[in-house]
Amino acid sequence: MHRSALPELPFEHFLSFAEVTGFVEALASAAGPDLVELSRLGLSREGRALHLLTITDRSTGPASAKPAYLIHGNIHAAELSGTHAALYTARKLLADHREGRSDLLREMAFYIIPRINPDGAEFVVGTSGSVRSRTDRSRRVANTLYQEDVDGNGLILSMRQEHPDGPYALDPEDPRLLVQRTVESRPPFYRVYPEGRVHAWDGSDAIAVEGRGFDWNRNWSFDWRPEPEQWGAGDFPFSEPEMRALAEFLHGRPNLFAVLGYHTGPNAVLRPPSTGSDGDLDGGDVAMMHELAEMGSARTGFPVVPVVKYHVNRVGQKDINLRGHFHNFGYHHLGLFVFEFELGTLVNSAGVTTEEVFATKNQQEYEAVMRRVLSWWDRQDPSRRDPLFHPWTPYEHPQLGRVEIGGMLQRHLAGPTLSELATISAATYEFTLAHAACRPVLSVEEVTAEVIEGPIRRLRLRVANRGRFPTHISAKGRSLRRLQPVRVEFTAGPGVERLSREGHSNLGHLGGLTDSRVLEWFLRVPEGAGWLCEVGIDAGTAGRRRLRIAADGTVEALPVAP
Repeated sequence: MHRSALPELPFEHFLSFAEVTGFVEALASAAGPDLVELSRLGLSREGRALHLLTITDRSTGPASAKPAYLIHGNIHAAELSGTHAALYTARKLLADHREGRSDLLREMAFYIIPRINPDGAEFVVGTSGSVRSRTDRSRRVANTLYQEDVDGNGLILSMRQEHPDGPYALDPEDPRLLVQRTVESRPPFYRVYPEGRVHAWDGSDAIAVEGRGFDWNRNWSFDWRPEPEQWGAGDFPFSEPEMRALAEFLHGRPNLFAVLGYHTGPNAVLRPPSTGSDGDLDGGDVAMMHELAEMGSARTGFPVVPVVKYHVNRVGQKDINLRGHFHNFGYHHLGLFVFEFELGTLVNSAGVTTEEVFATKNQQEYEAVMRRVLSWWDRQDPSRRDPLFHPWTPYEHPQLGRVEIGGMLQRHLAGPTLSELATISAATYEFTLAHAACRPVLSVEEVTAEVIEGPIRRLRLRVANRGRFPTHISAKGRSLRRLQPVRVEFTAGPGVERLSREGHSNLGHLGGLTDSRVLEWFLRVPEGAGWLCEVGIDAGTAGRRRLRIAADGTVEALPVAP
């Protein structure tokens, strides 16, 4: 049978929404409906599709009947590399299946959401402007600057303007950079704003910047706190429509055993907790999370960091608790071992390690890091390097007067170089394979149909979990209603009478690898009966099975409803 070639994923530039849409459509078309379903979680606030790829070999059952792994990327607008990493995994899963390198898609399913924030990402891809997840510009406030490409060059950069009270001065070592003003600084001094216009400006120096900001990684339900206690939290958990769609999807998939999010910050493998400390979690769960995270570190070279420690980037600064964060939600509300990869920034690409970034003690040391970055960038081949710095160019602003527009392009500063991104994506894919290999595995063993006397027969079978994870995944998961125990439903065949044991059984959760339950039924079977019964097993994170058992104990696998 002729098969279309899978589309190549370009790593030459960041992808627009139209390009992401084109790629997922081409991938689904080339792979075919037996392997890929392209759907959407819903629509963004601005009406863009939240693309969802469901990837599994449907010849072995629907996605909903198999252990499932979810990957999402680009929850923060400028962290565009996450889209590439997610799409890389989608394509590589299909390529490995097609070339016979892996049977994984026969055994489990992957849900991949390459860009959960298409609105914010489109703003950054198109302008290099700055936004965390979303900025509310619906209600304009007087004396507030809103980002805009005022000079018409297609970019939103920075505006610097000489001002006697300006908090910045030219860097004596590299005048392209601005450094914090000190008593030793020499004029000129500058105030700095994003490129844009001031709404209803009264001519004063009291200029605010942008509207209310939202951080969708503070909008999860566990330990959510309102603003101003937690910046960017939103009005209530899952108040953002994109986040609500994702939460409903997560809670509606009892077969999910793992979730991975892609971000860009100083490169790291992040694990829970995001508030408190390891002592607040089950000790065995902490050990397992750390072991899994070390698997990620071994493949990527990234350090392992609990989220609560990740944002401590000044010596002596206390831990920063991140309320309403994905990691605590994933562990406490889903019961899963969830992870995020910080794929790195251009600072890492320039040779500055995450440990060095965290060790900066003050603004002056951070400025020294940026000098290293710009010096490294200068040494790169101009024809191949990512666009990072735009020269400061004089411009007559219609409100502020003479300014200079230029500086760093945030969309490139926020992630690793595009040339590195393919290698990084390949490494994170290897972690996903290793994590997936720990999934619960439902097994039905030792099926026998023994004649006792006359028409009486004894049917026995063993239901086991032969995967590493228990069906409740974590110790925390055992207590959550979302992770349901294993259930068995028995339906007698035509004319067959069940004499013992209930038809529906709750087996509880099955531990990893060595845990099983033996089930036994006594049946009265009429002469010439074709089959004894059908047995349906719903093992949650280990998937679902339906079996038809013949009079001689032969087992036939039946289709499972989606």
